[in-house]
Amino acid sequence: MSGDQNLAAKASSRMTVNTFLLSTAIFAFFTTINLRKDLLFQKVLLAQLVLSMPLLMTSTLAYSKVGYRDRIERWNLLGWMTFILGYAFIMNVIGILVANVISPVLSIVFFASSCGLTLVYSIVDISYKRGVARERIAKDLLFITLQVVLGLLVALRVF
Repeated sequence: MSGDQNLAAKASSRMTVNTFLLSTAIFAFFTTINLRKDLLFQKVLLAQLVLSMPLLMTSTLAYSKVGYRDRIERWNLLGWMTFILGYAFIMNVIGILVANVISPVLSIVFFASSCGLTLVYSIVDISYKRGVARERIAKDLLFITLQVVLGLLVALRVF
């Protein structure tokens, strides 16, 4: 596969993931509205749920540019940043809903698994290509910080 085809395939794959996550966010939003409107009074939960949608849409549009533009660095960065924020927000919403509807303990397990598996993913990635270590550390630090501060601490009602 040539470099251009590889970029196009990578962009297409990321767009598919974003579309799935966007659908999940929309589903969670309407399900929450219909089944547990009282949960929407949690401002942090609602903000993350609502913001995840435009973030993931922007990420999808940015990655669509990666597939065919000559200069892609800024599009790739925009796609990555909006993806990580949108993805973290969706994961946080799920964890907060689990804490509110099912059990705070299960929510802790959810967040611990999410953070742990993120680190496992990075270890595997770095084991194949040591040059990505710095990038993986930055991405993981951002994601895990978002999960702890806007997810776990909210789910446990610390703030």
